[in-house]
Amino acid sequence: MLSSILATLPVLAAQDPAPVVRPREDIPRVPPGVERPELDGRLDEDFWGHALRLTSFSQTLPTAGGTPSESTEVLLAYDRDNLYVGLLCWDDDAEAIRATQMEWDANLDPDDRVELIFDTFNDGRNGFWFQLGAAGSQGDALVSGNGTSFNKRWDGIWYGAARVTNEGWFGEIRIPFATVSFDPQNPRWGFNVRRHVRRWTEEIRWSSPDPRFRFFDVSQAGKLDGFGGMKQGIGLDLVPFFVGNYTNLDGESEHWLGDAGMDAFYRISPSTKLSLSYNTDFAQTEVDTRQVNLSRFPLLFPEKRKFFLEDSGVFDFGFGGGNHPDPFFSRRIGLDPEGNEVPLLWNAKLTTTDEGYRLGLLDSQTEATETVGDRNLFVGRYSKNILEQSGVGVIFTHGDPSGPSASSTAGADLQLRTDSFLGDRRLVFSSYVIGTDSPETSGDNLAYAALLEYPNDEIQASAGYLTVERNFDPALGFVRRRAIRQYDARFAYQPRLGTSIRRLIFQLQPRWITNTSGNTLRKQLQITPFGIELESGEEFELSVTPVHDVVQEDFDIQDPVTIPAGAYDFVRVSADLETSDRRELDARLRVETGTYFGGERTDYSASLGWRASRFVELGCSYALNDVDLEDGSFDVNIASLQLDLHLNPQASWSNYFQWDDVSENLGLNSRMRYIVAPGRDVFLVLNQGWTTFDEGVAPVSTDLRFKVGYTFRF
Repeated sequence: MLSSILATLPVLAAQDPAPVVRPREDIPRVPPGVERPELDGRLDEDFWGHALRLTSFSQTLPTAGGTPSESTEVLLAYDRDNLYVGLLCWDDDAEAIRATQMEWDANLDPDDRVELIFDTFNDGRNGFWFQLGAAGSQGDALVSGNGTSFNKRWDGIWYGAARVTNEGWFGEIRIPFATVSFDPQNPRWGFNVRRHVRRWTEEIRWSSPDPRFRFFDVSQAGKLDGFGGMKQGIGLDLVPFFVGNYTNLDGESEHWLGDAGMDAFYRISPSTKLSLSYNTDFAQTEVDTRQVNLSRFPLLFPEKRKFFLEDSGVFDFGFGGGNHPDPFFSRRIGLDPEGNEVPLLWNAKLTTTDEGYRLGLLDSQTEATETVGDRNLFVGRYSKNILEQSGVGVIFTHGDPSGPSASSTAGADLQLRTDSFLGDRRLVFSSYVIGTDSPETSGDNLAYAALLEYPNDEIQASAGYLTVERNFDPALGFVRRRAIRQYDARFAYQPRLGTSIRRLIFQLQPRWITNTSGNTLRKQLQITPFGIELESGEEFELSVTPVHDVVQEDFDIQDPVTIPAGAYDFVRVSADLETSDRRELDARLRVETGTYFGGERTDYSASLGWRASRFVELGCSYALNDVDLEDGSFDVNIASLQLDLHLNPQASWSNYFQWDDVSENLGLNSRMRYIVAPGRDVFLVLNQGWTTFDEGVAPVSTDLRFKVGYTFRF
């Protein structure tokens, strides 16, 4: 088998890549008096006869530029208040259509689906993303930084429906112009659409059907001309809400509470929005996935609260990951250092995107608690487009959720990007510098970095540098490690074979970390000698990572086991196997083993997903860390079980159990959601905790919340 793979490589090198195609069409405005369509997935109204009909699509995968296996038509039109999209996804084998997901914002990777991107400012950098699955699931997101940021937790108010017949699946979408920002003086929007035929692992696109470019590269979108005269009403959304709350702690402290608040969103202009929140509540927010920290550095949990996710791309700064710090991490607002809620009295946010720039201002006022005093917290971010695809920006924060209120952070970032390097390749240079100021420290308070990337399809390469000084402390941000200099590089070769093997993966990724005096703290070289991705969607990857790590101070990895200070050399080997999620049953397996800080450590993790039907989905996962060190041995076990029930796309009930043997706590997050209409939600959320011991379990906490939110749009 290996000889046949190697024999194909010279042929691949001689193949020309598929040409980049960026089409342009005129979108019609439907004449007054034409009745708008009922959203039922039938597309049988006269309205659709006035729409633009797109039929020219090309494969991105498995064959770049190839002819799609199934016919697709996308219809587009607009009137004064709404943008309309019709989807005709014909299929010769309708029984094979994957349609298992109905919940709002579900992961639609297992399903047949269509995704849309609208670059409403035609700036080639930012856009609104919408998707509709064959079973009726709707999803949306904000795309910024030409695809570098993808905020899927944003929820806009829009409407959609889908249905499956013996001829294929069909969908209808209506997006109010009050939901999106745009430049009313610019008649041209960027636009792209792609369809997934899941059983073939096939992707087709309207614009730029080249796997070297991601669908989220907004700069590669086609163009729609003819927009004008759209209205957003007076641009005001009022969302009053009521919350009822019952809590019981250890059976001793029991109380009922009722509360109310208001969120308001006022679109000052089509490109500028003011968001206000009084007595902010996050009752409907999902719980975090449980983690046990076996490192000597802090863990990062993602933001999940809707108010802070709304237009959050405006505040994106620099580039993250690994040890790179973030000057603004919104999760610091409304939570104390232990992760407990701090009441938010009010929040105000102003965001604007207009004529090549973006501005975001955020101010929050928290209430005093037993652990922290009241705080006023401020963030400002400004970014400016330069050249064709590049940008520069600044950020400033003031206030500390848990320390001196005078703490502040300021930074500047730059990104230079071209998609025409060496003719048709992408090259990106990014850099930033951030400084912090606190009454408690002085000097050595900077972080700065630079990164050069060649992020193309078959060959990917990068080289980066980072310095974080010892007193760098972004009070409203996140930093994993201080007093370091870090040097990174990556080279990956991922040839596409055009057979039942989609591509192979070979990779080298060195990293060298020193202290600011130049003394080595860590050296590692991650080697991926072999990885493979099949056309069916299965993936396997093998990695070997030799590590030299210097522990500067003793640290407790797990009570009572301590890793003494010193220099350690060890080698880690990992294997990852993932089956295709287009199947009814899919699995992910990972094993990592080898020497570890003078001993041995083996980590096992496994997850299993079963989509029994569009109404029932079951998932479970288990992770085991088996650690044997000179100071002692221990195991860490984490398990989870998820059961989701869906009556229809508007009604869902998710149940998420988590357990670990460190806290010896079993937790249940049970969340019922009924969408009366987009923007009008009813939630019933139960968070139940039990302590576990040899004889059984005992309840320790109960938190039951009922929340109703209703959007009034003017």
